[in-house]
Amino acid sequence: MLDRNKAEEILHYFNIDSEIDSLYGNWAVAKNGDVVNYLYSYVIPSIHLYDEDWMWKLKGEIWFRPECENCLKEALNRANSLLENK
Repeated sequence: MLDRNKAEEILHYFNIDSEIDSLYGNWAVAKNGDVVNYLYSYVIPSIHLYDEDWMWKLKGEIWFRPECENCLKEALNRANSLLENK
């Protein structure tokens, strides 16, 4: 429950007007397709989901831990499926 509360707080912080769809580690996927990391305050807006290779980009961040790679991959996959079903 604490993780969900943190995720909701970060959605509000980034002015994301959507509910949480799912959580993968410290990555939250909003129902609108936005992906946020609620531990490190990082957002991947759904409108930019296809602009970058986010896995490659985030692997270069100092805070990104290799053990979180699968969680990010799952979150990005879920966001993609939400956007495809719109």
